[in-house]
Amino acid sequence: MKKRKPYAKVKCKRSGKRVLLHRQLVEEHLGRPLLPGEIVHHRDGNSTNNALENLIVLPSQRYHAHIEYHLRREKLGMPSLFPELLQGVKLEAHGTLFGNVCALPVKEPPPVRRPRSRR
Repeated sequence: MKKRKPYAKVKCKRSGKRVLLHRQLVEEHLGRPLLPGEIVHHRDGNSTNNALENLIVLPSQRYHAHIEYHLRREKLGMPSLFPELLQGVKLEAHGTLFGNVCALPVKEPPPVRRPRSRR
């Protein structure tokens, strides 16, 4: 069985429940609760390093798994077809945490075409 990474937990002041420290730090820094599905990623892979410069907010678990897959491949020496996609994750963070929020481009849905009514 695979051993789980150790994550620091703290007691939430509002609800009284135990929450993950890195998620609480990000929420406090952003000034808003994390959206459902948002993932907080540790840049260096060390789950106990909760420095704000080491944390990135990713839009979904799917995107997080995609990033992890490509980082593992790179570690093994396998080249990436699109290395520019990982630049935001690998770069040293400077500035605010909000500047490190990775967002996927959203494609606008096509306009709805309504048939003309004949009178």
